[in-house]
Amino acid sequence: MRVAVVLSVLWSLLAFAAEPTAEQSEKKPRLIINDFTALRVSPEEASALSDAVATYLAARGLFEVLGPRDVQTLLGLERQKQLVGACNDDPLACSLDMSKLVSARFALAGSLARVGNAYQLTLQLIDTERSQAVSRSSKLAGSLEALRELVPYAASEATGSPLPPPPSRVLPVTLLAAGGATLLSGGVVGLLALSKEGQLNDELCPGGPGPDGRCAGSNLRDHAFYVTQQQNLTAQKALSIGLMVGGALLVGVGLWLLPPDDARARISVRLVPGLGSFALAGAF
Repeated sequence: MRVAVVLSVLWSLLAFAAEPTAEQSEKKPRLIINDFTALRVSPEEASALSDAVATYLAARGLFEVLGPRDVQTLLGLERQKQLVGACNDDPLACSLDMSKLVSARFALAGSLARVGNAYQLTLQLIDTERSQAVSRSSKLAGSLEALRELVPYAASEATGSPLPPPPSRVLPVTLLAAGGATLLSGGVVGLLALSKEGQLNDELCPGGPGPDGRCAGSNLRDHAFYVTQQQNLTAQKALSIGLMVGGALLVGVGLWLLPPDDARARISVRLVPGLGSFALAGAF
């Protein structure tokens, strides 16, 4: 008896928390998401992707989302109430409460299919009041990890909600600027070193080498001075090369991290064999 009372109280609290106010209902329509259909993939992979879609849409806050695990929890609680006899007095009231909790204006159906060596995610938004499909979205990727990155865009397209904000460009632009400045400074240091080396050569051999390859002129300064200058020039050349290599690396990393203008477009696209045909796999 105590167990029935406790479950009844928990059920009431859950119903109160799950039932939105009139203002919330107008702003956030309820959306129910079931486990996706698995086609040539394991049910666990399809279920994990449906949870990812539910988590993303719930985080956006545009819908009151009931994911697959939420529905299972509600059904399990209803089953427990029936087992302990909490609904014996008024079973119709329990059924009505359950229907009120699970009912949703929109339902999101989906499927995860393997097409050759690629994976395809298909989403379909259904208006339960009109009993018709509202919008659809389909994404193709070469792996489940790449397909999971496309979940925000597929879910946004299927539900007609705004796309996720584009990734920040601060870090890649900073790396590009720093790499460009480093490349420029390395080039300037190298040009100055070459210019200084040319001046020293002219000073060491003002008339140029003779027929025998020897310098016809004479040194204007001590030999130790020119040795020191040559060592300094060698260090400056090494510094110039180091700066240019470092700048090139920074530019390369910046270009690699730089997101495309359209965040839905990716650079990695490959040709994947399908069932008697070929398809382009990637985030596009």
